[in-house]
Amino acid sequence: MLNSEASLQSLLNPELSQTITTLARQDGQTMLEWVEKILREAIQLHSRPHSHENKVSEALKTLERLKQQHAKYLAEHGQPLNIDTVAILNQLRDERDAELLACRHYRRD
Repeated sequence: MLNSEASLQSLLNPELSQTITTLARQDGQTMLEWVEKILREAIQLHSRPHSHENKVSEALKTLERLKQQHAKYLAEHGQPLNIDTVAILNQLRDERDAELLACRHYRRD
């Protein structure tokens, strides 16, 4: 193992070699173990774009289904859905605040 680590150190510039050695020691690993761990992580990250592409593809499909549902709603009802989400959220917050205040006052009694 020492021979492999010495070979690795000879391939790297001295500053990078020293930095890696320091980081490896902080993690309780040899330089070679630390480099192997980092390379494995890099390989995993490199293979993720495919899963990212799948997520984007699924999101686009979902968006398309939502657009179709919206078009269907407009065709059936002839007008856009008119919901004031801000007002609904404010009402829900007010109700929750009232509940919390009631619990707070109840505990004091």
